[in-house]
Amino acid sequence: MKLLGHPIHIILIHFPSALLPLDVLFSVLALYLNKTELCYVSACMTLSGAAFGWLAITTGLFDLTHIADKKPDHLKKALVHGGINTVVLIGYSVLAFMVYKKMPLVTYDSMAILVTKIVLVLTLIVGNFIGAELILKHKVLD
Repeated sequence: MKLLGHPIHIILIHFPSALLPLDVLFSVLALYLNKTELCYVSACMTLSGAAFGWLAITTGLFDLTHIADKKPDHLKKALVHGGINTVVLIGYSVLAFMVYKKMPLVTYDSMAILVTKIVLVLTLIVGNFIGAELILKHKVLD
C-alpha cells in the first residue's frame, strides 16, 4: 500500500516506534522528578502510540499480502514481525484503555506497569529489527 510512491506502513511505524519509548521515558521522569504533569504527557504518548500502532498494523496487513504474492520465501519472517508487534500493541492497548478510563486524573505508573512498559518497548525493538531486516536486507516491498 503506497501513498505518492511511498509505503504507508513504513511512514506510520515511526510514530509508535517513537511515542511508546517516549511514554516509558516520561513515566520514569515523572517518578524521578515527582512531577504529575509528566504523567499526563506519558498518558498522551500511550494513547497516541497505540492509535498509530493500529494504523501501522492495518497498513502492514496490506503489505503482507504483497509479500505473500511476490516474496513468499519471506512470509514466515514477515508473520513473526507482525505477530511480535501485534502482541506489543495489544499490551499497549490495554495500558491505553486503563489510562483513558482515568483521564483527566492521571497518576504515576506503578512499578508493575512501568516494568510492563519497558518489556513491551524492548519487545517492540526486536519486532522492528525483524521488520527493518525485511525492508533493508530482503527488499520485500520493492
